[in-house]
This record gives sequence, C-alpha cells and structure tokens, in this order.
Amino acid sequence: MRKKIGIAVAIVLVVLCAGVGWLGWNGYNIGRQIVEAGVTQEQFDAQKEGTPESQVRAALPEPLRDVKDEDLYGDDPGKQGMPAGASCVYYTVKPLSEGAEQPMWRFCFVDGALAEKSRITVAE
Repeated sequence: MRKKIGIAVAIVLVVLCAGVGWLGWNGYNIGRQIVEAGVTQEQFDAQKEGTPESQVRAALPEPLRDVKDEDLYGDDPGKQGMPAGASCVYYTVKPLSEGAEQPMWRFCFVDGALAEKSRITVAE
C-alpha cells in the first residue's frame, strides 16, 4: 500500500514539475520574442510607404508571431484605420514601456508594397 502511495506521489510531483517548467519556458519564449521584435523610432521612420515589402522586412527584425487582429482591435471594425485588404505585421516599440496600454508598430502591405505604417495602442 505504501509503495502505491509513493508511486502516486512521485507521478504527481513529476507532472507538477513538468507543468511549472513548461510555464517558465513558455514565459521565457514570449518575453524573448517581445524583446527581439522591438523596433526603434528611427527604424520606423526609415520605412517609406511604397517600399517593396521584401525591403521593409529585410530592414526590420522578425515581427511578433501569433498576433490576431481580433485580439488587438476587439470591437473596432475599422481596426484603427487598417487599409482594406492589407496584410499587417506588428512590432513592439523599442524601448518597451510599462503600463496598461502597450504601443505597437504596425506595418501594412497591399500588393507587395508598404501601404501604411502607424503606431497603435493596445489596451491590456
């Protein structure tokens, strides 16, 4: 009986440790992505509308992954002025700010060229 209890306790501890480890690793990866996707004001200003998408992307770091429009804009049907038919990528504003509202850079492309760039604010 004690052996079965010991095995059950060991299994629970392994599962708990794995869960805590996964949460820690996931948090680390998210934090790293936020830092690596940082774009300065100077980098933002250097990108001109009409520039081919490939040139803009080559000049900037990897954008944030897994950013969904519905998460950013909620009930805003105009999506803070996003051009119709645009495909947009998002970056954090470097240096990072603290507070309830997090600014982000948005670069929107239409037909392979930069159609719009803006600073948007996302409420937490």
